[in-house]
Amino acid sequence: MVDTYGNFKELAENEVYGVDYQIRTDVKQSKSIAIAIHGGGIEGGTSELALGLAYRLSCTSYLFEGIKSSGNSVLHITSTNFDEPLALELISNSDYCISFHGYGDLTGKHTKIGGADSELKLKAYKSLTEAKFSAEILPGEDPLSGSDPGNIANKTTRGMGLQLELSTDLRKSFFTDFTIIGREGSETEEFYQYIDALLIACRQ
Repeated sequence: MVDTYGNFKELAENEVYGVDYQIRTDVKQSKSIAIAIHGGGIEGGTSELALGLAYRLSCTSYLFEGIKSSGNSVLHITSTNFDEPLALELISNSDYCISFHGYGDLTGKHTKIGGADSELKLKAYKSLTEAKFSAEILPGEDPLSGSDPGNIANKTTRGMGLQLELSTDLRKSFFTDFTIIGREGSETEEFYQYIDALLIACRQ
């Protein structure tokens, strides 16, 4: 799918803040940040994952969320083009970034692990698979690998980050109500097990 907007400036000129999209942050005294740049109704469940990990890690969170009643996919800006100023500022001041995304797949619960942080990718893979979650580390040439230096997750002080792409099937399993208004407060035990696994990876 080709993005409607090539960058944040184009989006902001055509969409209304507080009506079509919103930005939520919680800044902590931490060198880590958990983000969902396709949150809310864009890639369902990614906001809740970023918030869940940020809470457990006591780190900063950043959410760019679609809040339209429908058609939120128009707000998708690919990771290498996502240049919202506050996101860039927060991530450029962080050593570690964990970026949550969703990809469309209802055939299996799976995580595709990417980003330029090779060590953290291995830790995430080990921790998720030990917790019985299906996962793989994507090769650099994969379109979802997140290895491009221009990827928002890699714009940290270390020039690297972790990108997690979760299938629709997996994200749906994390909530008893997967609607945009129903997800908050309907997290399942599987959601918390997933966050726990990532917490182990981030603290190793």
